[in-house]
Amino acid sequence: MNRESVHRMLIAVEMLLLALPTSVVCLFSSVALFVTLGFPWSLMDLAVMHFVLIGTLGILGLWRVAVAYLWNRATWLDHESALFWWWRAACLGAGLAGVSLVLFSLLALGWDSPEWVIIIALGVFGSPLLVPFLHLVYLQRTAR
Repeated sequence: MNRESVHRMLIAVEMLLLALPTSVVCLFSSVALFVTLGFPWSLMDLAVMHFVLIGTLGILGLWRVAVAYLWNRATWLDHESALFWWWRAACLGAGLAGVSLVLFSLLALGWDSPEWVIIIALGVFGSPLLVPFLHLVYLQRTAR
């Protein structure tokens, strides 16, 4: 087995064992979170809605980039401009997971915060998505 096939298998396993269950849980939680928001929207509700939308966009971006890599490695690198915005979406999701990790750590250290910060800190459950994201970033950087 060569290096490329090992990375393909690793990405496939990461996406199936880490990203798939995490994506399902996060997307169902997002729908449940949207249902709890009532009208008229407060500033907290708008922050939660943006959190949910950016997180969903990040999950979709990660899946699109991973499928493009698994489908055909040659076109993944040749059509980098076609994946430009999908990469940006995946980066937004990774950044949101990083912010959630920081907020969760602050809450664990005893920071007393408003309710919307606690909701955004629950995005820490999406942190397993960072593993395939960082692997794909590594593969993109080493291929150049």
